[in-house]
Order: sequence, then structure tokens, then C-alpha cells
Amino acid sequence: MTRPPYPALQTAKASAHSGALVTFFALTFGWTWGLWAATALLLDPAARIKTLLLLASAFGPSLSGLATVLVFDGPAGLRTWLKRCLAWRLGWGWYATAALAPLAIMALALVLHAALGGVVPATPVTGLLATALIVLQITILGGPLGEEFGWRGYALPVMAQRLGWRAASIALGAVWGLWHLPLFWMPGMAQATLPIGLFMAGSVGLSVVFARLAMNTWFSVLPAILLHAAINSGSWAIPVTPQGGDLRPYAIVTALLLAVAAACLVRPGPAVLRKAAPR
Repeated sequence: MTRPPYPALQTAKASAHSGALVTFFALTFGWTWGLWAATALLLDPAARIKTLLLLASAFGPSLSGLATVLVFDGPAGLRTWLKRCLAWRLGWGWYATAALAPLAIMALALVLHAALGGVVPATPVTGLLATALIVLQITILGGPLGEEFGWRGYALPVMAQRLGWRAASIALGAVWGLWHLPLFWMPGMAQATLPIGLFMAGSVGLSVVFARLAMNTWFSVLPAILLHAAINSGSWAIPVTPQGGDLRPYAIVTALLLAVAAACLVRPGPAVLRKAAPR
């Protein structure tokens, strides 16, 4: 069955075919997993080159999205794609939702954890300036900027045109989770303390939420970057990741997230899908 060509999902024609999508995923996994493999071969854990390789690895999805559009659509297609990704006149409410919703869910998880008799760990937040600098560092170097031009800027719109937004968000979430898989065996990484099953479930749930936000904001990448930054920064400031082996706060966050994702899936697609993006 041919799906309707939603104006909000329009992307350059060449980069929307299956060969380009396969190219994107191959470049993304090749870049990131290749750099992670290189870091594993370095014996000195304090080597500066190891830090640089880890920082560069986080930019695999965004660089691959940019390269795929450039190769398949040329400079003109790249300009069109970047204009859509960087559209910012979206309504302040979507920015506020992206920034605050993850913090609310994490805070609620800790409240529920405490109500069940759990101990709430102390937050590492020490001051406004220090926190702002850490959030900026996480946004630029910790994943949001390096990933979202690829996952939500390129892959999600292309997959949504082919599969519909629900199936696309679930499939992309599985791929997104798989992309993180080597981190579970890399000492010092946040994933090394997490159960793989819970992380994969959370990745799929988050992907659905990201997709819903993206559809309501004409697939601009800016709200996605903000949401990703809020998630990563929030999990640092609001300690819901396993502390001393206690998985309950993280499990509660995952359960709340899956409930939100289910609510997103059962609601009809937003009318914005049938409207042209703002200029």
C-alpha cells in the first residue's frame, strides 16, 4: 500500500530510497563501532588519543546523515535538508516540553522509589554555573549534537515515509539501542552499569517519544537535540541510573517512559503531518 506523501515528511528524493538508507546505517555503524574498536586496542586508559576517539565516535550518526544527503542529493539537497533540520520557529511549548518532560519523569521515578522505601542518592549538582557548563558539554560532546542530525534528522523521516511513523519509530529505536551495544563492555561508560534488556526497551520507548516530538515540529532537529540533552543531563543531575547495584529507580524510569510511549502510539498522528513546514 502506498502511503500519502505528507508535506512535513518531504525529503530530497534520492536520499529517501532504500540504498541511501542502507548507506546511512553502514556509515553510522562503521564510523562509531570502528572508533570504539580502536579505543579498545589502546592499552593506556589515560591516553589523550583515546579520549579524542571516544568524542569523535559520538558524531557518527550526524556525520553519516550529512554525508548521505550530500552524496545522494548533492549540495542543493543538502541545503534543503539543513534548512528543515535547523527550522526554529516551532512554538515555545515544544521546546519547553523537550527540556522539562524528561526531568519530570526522572523526578517522579525518584519519588516513587523513595515511597517504596528506597534511598535517594545525593545529586552531583553543586552550582548553577558548573551545571550549565556540564549541560553544554553533554549537549555538544555527549551525544545530542552528534546523533540527532542522523537519527531524527535523516533516518526517521525517510523510514516514516516507507513504514509509517509508528513502525518507523519502533524500528529506529531498536537500531538506536543496538548502536550503543559495544558500550556495555567498555569500562567507564554509563551503559556498563545497565541491564541490556532494560536499556533496549528504553531506547525503543524513547524513539517513539522522539518521533512524536519530531512530527509536531516538522522534523526540525533542534527540539530533538534539546530532548536528548535533557535526558542525558537529567540522568546525571537526577541520579536514576544504578547506584550501588540498585536498579529500581532506572526500572521505574523505563516503565514510566514506556507508558508515555504507549500513549504516543495510540493517539492519531498529528495534523502537522499534512501541513507544509514553516518558512
